[in-house]
Amino acid sequence: MFIQDKSALVTGASGAIGAAICEEFLQNGLKNLAALDLSSAEPKIISEWRQKFPKATITYFSVDVSSVDGLQKCFKDFTANLNSLDIVVNCAAICMEQNFRKMIEVNFAAVVESMHLAIEYMSVDSGKGRGGVVLNISSITALYPVSLLPTYSATKSAVITLTRAMAHEREHLGIKFLNICPAGTKSNMYDSMKQTEYSFMTTNEKQKVLMAGYPPQGPEDVARASAKIIEEAKSGSVWIIENGQLTEHEIPPLSF
Repeated sequence: MFIQDKSALVTGASGAIGAAICEEFLQNGLKNLAALDLSSAEPKIISEWRQKFPKATITYFSVDVSSVDGLQKCFKDFTANLNSLDIVVNCAAICMEQNFRKMIEVNFAAVVESMHLAIEYMSVDSGKGRGGVVLNISSITALYPVSLLPTYSATKSAVITLTRAMAHEREHLGIKFLNICPAGTKSNMYDSMKQTEYSFMTTNEKQKVLMAGYPPQGPEDVARASAKIIEEAKSGSVWIIENGQLTEHEIPPLSF
């Protein structure tokens, strides 16, 4: 399996989906894990993983992914003693329509920076890497925008466009670029969407309708789907995971 004995860097690693992806990778024999998240103190789950997966080397990095210098330092420090970086998962995201500038920085600009760093450290023609996979966690709202979450939907749509464009005719990099779009998923972010202050021009009644349309699946469903497409999917493809069911989203080809 591709994940076994590999090295992965995961942003948003202590959140519901990020943590589930990390654990899925570790269960599949991941050798080195860089777990990036915002908490200044190392989350308890990191020590739990070290006990559960003693053969893996797990390093926690406290970082705001919207900080260019901070993200660059994480990549540099993690790869300093590695033969290669093999997998990058961009999972960190926020949903706060009233703070749309920060949301754009975290949900999109940080993904752009991370993808450029992934190319620097992973591409076969950079002299540093042997190829690998970049998996970007988008959202079902990228494909079916939600009017109550306009900026959030837009940032997630931008991630899909970025990923597809990066993948097009760049086989020489040796990197597979993938997108997965979870529907409603149990998480703190999902719970926050029940509150009107996180949405745009909404009411309690509209929030209830919104949440009813996105019954939550488990983060482990997203994690298993992520591992599967890392192993099997073609570069540039876009996938939906909804109610635990994984399907490829049909998209028109890029011209050049």
